[in-house]
Formats: sequence, structure tokens, C-alpha cells
Amino acid sequence: MNNEELVKNLRYLINKYIPESKRNEFERYLSMEDIPVKGILVDFNNFSTDSLEESDGALIRDIYFHYC
Repeated sequence: MNNEELVKNLRYLINKYIPESKRNEFERYLSMEDIPVKGILVDFNNFSTDSLEESDGALIRDIYFHYC
């Protein structure tokens, strides 16, 4: 997974599980050169409102494996 795919996958998860009012907080992190993936995943866990689908959980594990 390269940085472009990372950003695409994180945006997908954010748009699916984070309330619209909180999404802007993630955008500034996604535009950074060195994306703070671990911090994004912690905030994602705190702000997400729905239970994760199994396939999305696998995506998060994959991101965590490669970047944390």
C-alpha cells in the first residue's frame, strides 16, 4: 500500500463512519507529507458512530500493519 492508496482508504473509512461535522479534523492530517496514521486511527476509533463491517475492519488491520 503506497501513500496514495493509504489516503484513499482512510478517506473511505472516514466518510463512511465519521459524522460529517468531525470529518474536517481528519483532512488536515491526510494532507500532511508524513501522515500520522496511528493518531488518525485513534481519533477514528473515538469518533466513529457505527459498528465496523468485517471488510472495513480488515482494511484497518492492513493499514495498521503497514504503517504503525
